[in-house]
Amino acid sequence: ITCGSGNELYSTFGHSALHISDPSTGLDRVYNYGTFDFDTPNFYVKFARGQLNYFLNVTDFNRFVRTYQYEGRWVYRQELNLNVSQKAEIFAFLENNALPQNKFYKYDFFYDNCSTRLRDALETALGESLTYPEAAADTTATFRELIDLYLIDLPWSDFGIDLALGMPCDNEADFREKMFLPDYLMANLGKAQVLRDGEMISLVKKEGMVLAENPNLTKSDSASIMWIFWALMIFCFITGIFIHPKKLKWFDIAFFILVGILSIVIALLWFATEHSATKWNLNLLWALPTWIWGSILLLRKKPSSKFFKVHAIITFTIMVFWIVIPQSFHEAVIPIVLALAARSWSWQKRRFTIKKAADAPQV
Repeated sequence: ITCGSGNELYSTFGHSALHISDPSTGLDRVYNYGTFDFDTPNFYVKFARGQLNYFLNVTDFNRFVRTYQYEGRWVYRQELNLNVSQKAEIFAFLENNALPQNKFYKYDFFYDNCSTRLRDALETALGESLTYPEAAADTTATFRELIDLYLIDLPWSDFGIDLALGMPCDNEADFREKMFLPDYLMANLGKAQVLRDGEMISLVKKEGMVLAENPNLTKSDSASIMWIFWALMIFCFITGIFIHPKKLKWFDIAFFILVGILSIVIALLWFATEHSATKWNLNLLWALPTWIWGSILLLRKKPSSKFFKVHAIITFTIMVFWIVIPQSFHEAVIPIVLALAARSWSWQKRRFTIKKAADAPQV
């Protein structure tokens, strides 16, 4: 079973589950690996640190579908073309996974989630009899590019996720790895074949829509955010040229503190969590924790020429070498870095002007 995306960020990428039924015995079980408990002690801390346990939940089909009907999300079903022994093996695998001692697992968005768990269950049960004929013709895409497709109407979410994700997300996802997305799992199972009595047959016997998407479902958090950041950049450049930086001291203090706090969050996601996708985050090249020290210098009314000179050089250097940095930055980072460069240059220019005036011969 594949489910469409919803309004909440955690539901943006859809969902996968496996339904096993036998009308003759009344068997009706939906296996859902995408379950977590909000009542878990220190829930948000564990979630942020990548230590939150997800678990395999089992429910019936009607109850499962009602949730998505309430949320207005589409539900698609593919019936797999398996023999009795193959069905029994998958059923035994899932039942064993559903035991209290086995149902919990450490969730990883790219490598171990509700979709990859079902892919692995089918591959384990079917072994070499399962093939993906079109794997060699698959198009190339990075993990970041794949998730960006789901965030087109969610620019603020896209911006935040891009800031949090590091270089590992710019690796190309191979054919199997793309199945971390439920849509890709559904599409590739539809193309897959399975060996039956010496003959390769389609893995999917029949398929169809269970629920259509509610046309009123809203998935946008804003029309665009780029104009905000470009306006910020233009403001910083114009004021840097025509307005004494002292008149914008409190703006710069707030700006530098926000970037410094962002730097700390990015560093914590890298060094203090178990999320593999947030390691080696090169956003720290421009979102430096030292921006907080710049705010302190302004609060103490002792803006350091050397400090702002160094940070102006750093930010301008990043723009010069932008295309060779081995990480894909969100497009909004460009005006932010330029804005930081402009405000740093403004304070450096002021200190230079003061020094030049002091060094001038007295008449």
